[in-house]
Amino acid sequence: MTRRALLGGGLATALVPGGARAAGKRIVSLDYGLAQTMIALGTPPIAIPAVPDWNIWVLEPPLPAGVANLGGALEINMEVLQQLEPDLILTTPYLEASRHLFERVAPVEVLPVHATGTPPWPHILAATRRIGTILGRESEAERLIAQSEETIAQAGSRSGALRDTPCFFVNFYDLYHVRVYGRNSLYQDVLDRMGIANAWQGETNAWGFSVIGVEDLDVGQNARMFYFDPIPPDVLAALGRSPLWRNMSFVRSGRVAHFPTVLMFGTLPSATRIATLLADFGSNNGF
Repeated sequence: MTRRALLGGGLATALVPGGARAAGKRIVSLDYGLAQTMIALGTPPIAIPAVPDWNIWVLEPPLPAGVANLGGALEINMEVLQQLEPDLILTTPYLEASRHLFERVAPVEVLPVHATGTPPWPHILAATRRIGTILGRESEAERLIAQSEETIAQAGSRSGALRDTPCFFVNFYDLYHVRVYGRNSLYQDVLDRMGIANAWQGETNAWGFSVIGVEDLDVGQNARMFYFDPIPPDVLAALGRSPLWRNMSFVRSGRVAHFPTVLMFGTLPSATRIATLLADFGSNNGF
């Protein structure tokens, strides 16, 4: 059977999760973070982009079985989208250039969360409440917000040694450059709510990060560095041979650790995952 025949034979109906049916609306999310919120509220989207990557870059909450795959995050498969016949498409300003294409299929609601040039936390709460309204799950949205805030506060209280010294988060671009997270990032919002200082106080872009040279990473004697995937091949091995790297204070003192994957531009489930993981490091005496 050809792909077209399979689609014509009812792929859209077969792939609609029970939660989406129960809500009475067939909603597609073109953003992982918005999809996280829908799942956390008990009504998953009927489709998202890049389904296979969910278990690589998102992890929490688990993606329910039966959510249809819309292809690449920047190359939405319009044929599949049309076959699914959604009632609503949720997206962010990141895909604004393609909005006119999506509007040919269904109404589109754009929810800004990240890349606003301001802390994402208020936008995450606003998006959570708006999605709750769309799904008819307003009370569940308020409960999710309250539970998330409580989880983060409790994680802060058990973060141990991390509350005594600042930490910072980086992605390695290559051997010479990193992306470091600060103001306007989800990491900063979580650190603030946990009572943990961010060692990186430099300027950041609208997404909440700055690209700097590795030589600019030595931000303080007591700082702890977390790095996370993706990591270019051989970067860590090459850094291990670099006198510059080996002489940085956080390297000399063993204050470097790989941080488990979190959707860095996610919503409340990502925030609570960051907090819980940090608390685990802290309860282990700050690694």
